[in-house]
Amino acid sequence: MPTIRVCLQWTSVVFSLVTLILGILAALAGVYELQKFDEGSTEHLEKYIQLGIAGTLIVTSLIGCLGAFLGSIKVMVVHLIFLLILIGAHIWRLAHYNESKQLDATEVYVMALWMEELVHPGAMQTLQRTYECCGDKGAADYNSLSIAVPSSCFHVQEGLHALYPYSEGCMAAVKRAYLQIYRYEKWAHCGLIIYEILGIILGITLSCQLTNKTRRYNY
Repeated sequence: MPTIRVCLQWTSVVFSLVTLILGILAALAGVYELQKFDEGSTEHLEKYIQLGIAGTLIVTSLIGCLGAFLGSIKVMVVHLIFLLILIGAHIWRLAHYNESKQLDATEVYVMALWMEELVHPGAMQTLQRTYECCGDKGAADYNSLSIAVPSSCFHVQEGLHALYPYSEGCMAAVKRAYLQIYRYEKWAHCGLIIYEILGIILGITLSCQLTNKTRRYNY
């Protein structure tokens, strides 16, 4: 029969592997979103902070896995310290949560793409296809400038274009989509705080078991 200590060790290993997966997913999401904002902007820097948190998650998972596998109290203590650092980072991020600021940044991003579209046609293509939108405020933006509405403004199914372009402008569509993602990020930070608190409880329990084991050996 496996002892409580062994069960806790393997539970901690599984916890660390899940943490590793979460860290990798957070890093990939950060890299993907990094390209949406201008370099040097506040939002661009915040994505680097997200990448830093993701990197810390990955390092924490490796330390936790090593500590649990080896049954090392010292390594587990380092693991707990990293979890506390992560909780502090999440709290800091939540404290700076600002939907209005996010919407303003999205508006700047879409407007910059639209201005580029007027100079280099095709700049809005990916955005229009992804979010099923057209122009800045609608297809009328192209018509008012005597510019042919691009194919990316039309729904395509089996090679056939829809008769009418998307009715919604990209400004409204992208703002709504990005705001939803931003809210998901907020709840993700809240969920990670709870997850990491559970990790601390698990780590402390395992450390206590390892301490008891060391004491028995000393006797």
